[in-house]
Amino acid sequence: MHELECIIVGGGPAGLMAAVYLARYKRRAVVIDEGASRAAMIPKSRNVLGFPDGIAGQDLLERMREHAAKFGAAVQTARVDGLARQGDVFEARAGATTFRAPFVILATGARDVEPEVTGLAESLQTGHVRYCPVCDGYETQGRRVAVIGRDLHGLRESAFVAGFDNEVTWLSLGTHGRCEEKELERLRAAKVTIVEQEPRHVHCDPKDGIEVEMKDGTRLRFDVLYPALGLEHRSGLAAALGAQVEADGQLVVTDHFETTVPGLFAAGDVASGLNQINVAAGQAAIAATEIHNRLP
Repeated sequence: MHELECIIVGGGPAGLMAAVYLARYKRRAVVIDEGASRAAMIPKSRNVLGFPDGIAGQDLLERMREHAAKFGAAVQTARVDGLARQGDVFEARAGATTFRAPFVILATGARDVEPEVTGLAESLQTGHVRYCPVCDGYETQGRRVAVIGRDLHGLRESAFVAGFDNEVTWLSLGTHGRCEEKELERLRAAKVTIVEQEPRHVHCDPKDGIEVEMKDGTRLRFDVLYPALGLEHRSGLAAALGAQVEADGQLVVTDHFETTVPGLFAAGDVASGLNQINVAAGQAAIAATEIHNRLP
């Protein structure tokens, strides 16, 4: 049993920022990380303050780990299998080890829902498939962009990327007919093309974008493809303790990022808010400071 003041579950930007703050507050905390941060998938982001020329997700995480280690933050590579509460103390079980602390910060993040097509991984590595137009829509200006998404979510993301003066095609998976006419009018105004057929394979050419092969044999060429099928928020540990969860799986939190379970905090993609590295870091800083102020 490891007696601590705070357990941080997840070693992405939110978890590591929380670790830096708590270490500098001279608090006994540990980061338990299974190595599944969504940030690690980013080929290059120019949306992180201080890196105008961009930084790869893996490199950013490595820098953040080094930053946390410099101030003595402890990071354990493990998966938290269960989280329980005994009185005023939380117990996090990771394999054969149990960690105990009066406070927990969940920084467990989320997972992108991938389209059911082959060839996606190769295109992701080259940057032709991207998941966050908020992060990098600026870099797509004046290009051929496709969005794979259902219903209103796919429609709105198509309209969003069209705002960067792109030639946009919405691969609606046959769902655009379920959208209201006023929403479809937005796409017409933005000159977005709608394609009903479902894709089955993505061919990647590092120099010439990607070719999307549809199930009917049609082949369409694009510079960038955005899957817009939503996120699976990793909120199960908190939900098992009775924490309130939004319809999309994000945890309901206060202004200081405490969940509806006292002492249990959440930061990053798993907490309600915009799914962004900068936002995650800010949420973690607020949560860590609130915990520090409550501790003796």
